[in-house]
Amino acid sequence: MNIHDIPPVTEFLDLITAGGGKIYACKTAEDMFRLTMDDLREHVTAIISVGEFFTCAGGEGSQIIFT
Repeated sequence: MNIHDIPPVTEFLDLITAGGGKIYACKTAEDMFRLTMDDLREHVTAIISVGEFFTCAGGEGSQIIFT
């Protein structure tokens, strides 16, 4: 990433959360890889299913950028 002058992922996570964005982890991935919140970055708000994600992300004025 340094070769292409791309900031590290942690910097992107900082920018997203500083701007009021929330980061959620995938429940299916959690189950498959036996992860817990302790395994994830402090930026992660919660581990949720795709259905939960679309429910919380579908509010007025919301925009889903990555799924």
